Order: sequence, then C-alpha cells, then structure tokens
Amino acid sequence: MTKKYEEHFWDVDLVVLFKDWFSQIGLFVLMAVTFLGIGLPLFISILVLWYLAGFPSFSF
Repeated sequence: MTKKYEEHFWDVDLVVLFKDWFSQIGLFVLMAVTFLGIGLPLFISILVLWYLAGFPSFSF
C-alpha cells in the first residue's frame, strides 16, 4: 500500500493558477466587448435622435 500524500493549500501550482485566471479575465473582456458591440446600433440611434432634437441639455 502506498501512503496517501496529504494536500495543503500551499501546494498550488501558481503558473497554472495564473494561466487560468488570465484566461478567465480574457473571457470577461471578450464578453464586455461583445455586449457593447450588440448595443452599438441602439447607441447610434440614440445619438442621432439626440442630435435631431437639437442637443437638449439635461436639467435635474
């Protein structure tokens, strides 16, 4: 029988951890850019209508 190696939290491979973290950050950035790209027609139409209305000022 082989003795089971006791695992500790400091036995983490940091290179693998950071590669996974950077890939998840990259996925988040890709999702954010995709979201902005999907909303672009709405933003353009809002700006055109705002221009046609004579650039009304916001008064709160």
